[in-house]
Amino acid sequence: MRIPIMRCLIIYYSQSGSTRKIARAIHKGLSRSTEQCDIFAIKEAKPQDLDRYDLIGLGSPVWCGAETPNVRRFVESLAHQQGKHIFTFNTHGVMPEQYFPAVVRRLKARGFTVIGMRDWFGDVRFQFAPSPYFTHGHPDEIELREAETFGVEMAETSRRISAGETQLIPPVPPYVLTEQLLVLAEFYRAGRNPHGYMRYDEKKCLYPKCRLCMDHCLMDYIDLSVEPRRFGSEGKECDMWLGCTFCEMICPSGAISCDWEGFMKEFGGKIHAAIEGNPLENAAEACIGSGRLRMLIPREEVRFDRPYLMVHNKRPRFKIENE
Repeated sequence: MRIPIMRCLIIYYSQSGSTRKIARAIHKGLSRSTEQCDIFAIKEAKPQDLDRYDLIGLGSPVWCGAETPNVRRFVESLAHQQGKHIFTFNTHGVMPEQYFPAVVRRLKARGFTVIGMRDWFGDVRFQFAPSPYFTHGHPDEIELREAETFGVEMAETSRRISAGETQLIPPVPPYVLTEQLLVLAEFYRAGRNPHGYMRYDEKKCLYPKCRLCMDHCLMDYIDLSVEPRRFGSEGKECDMWLGCTFCEMICPSGAISCDWEGFMKEFGGKIHAAIEGNPLENAAEACIGSGRLRMLIPREEVRFDRPYLMVHNKRPRFKIENE
């Protein structure tokens, strides 16, 4: 019997590069196992693109417990998919638990048949995260080989489900009570960016030579091509209440800033004191203790008194690699 041609598409968003590495490794595995496999960054993808493919892969970093806002908007823009096969993957720090329960339900609501899911550790670069972080160096070569194998497995799983082995469709993951919920609850309770306002100084801005903040704003809050220029949720400031501060990380000139000293002073210089008990460290220790996280650096190098913004105090704090 002739095996039907399978066409696959991977769509992903990557902020600091970890998810892109995993997406490309999955693409490598799928390309060995299918007749056609394409890969698009989320900003290149259009809803109608999915019509040409039999199997979709969707990847994102874990962001406030689920996919990033731009990935979520893309999913919610899709027409009903009539059972089209999809798998989802992510990269994360030490708190991934709510991602698949949320995202799988969202994909099913759009009519997808979710045939698989997988997550990997990724390095974390955030102003108040320790630098280096618990997951420094991830994903490594071991994880990239795992991702390539996962791509092969997803092609085979899709074929078998299409042939009638519907028992291979995984159940919807349950929500679980974890340390991550304490962090999310603090963000929701604040109702504002807990780190303070992101502010924009047009005089320091390098636009149009630089478009980094425009191209990488998860909320599409930034448009410097209009007059007056639009920056953030408030026009000249950003109070993105889920705590996004990536534009400040990547701004090369200091045109985007925040009162980090004021934030530090509010919590007595102890970053984790914003949330009682430091659930971030608790979650990390659980990952390490269970053997799930292979730390690639000595544990003692992870210090909460050395946050990223202090270690990387020159602009930009983080340089984005080209796609």
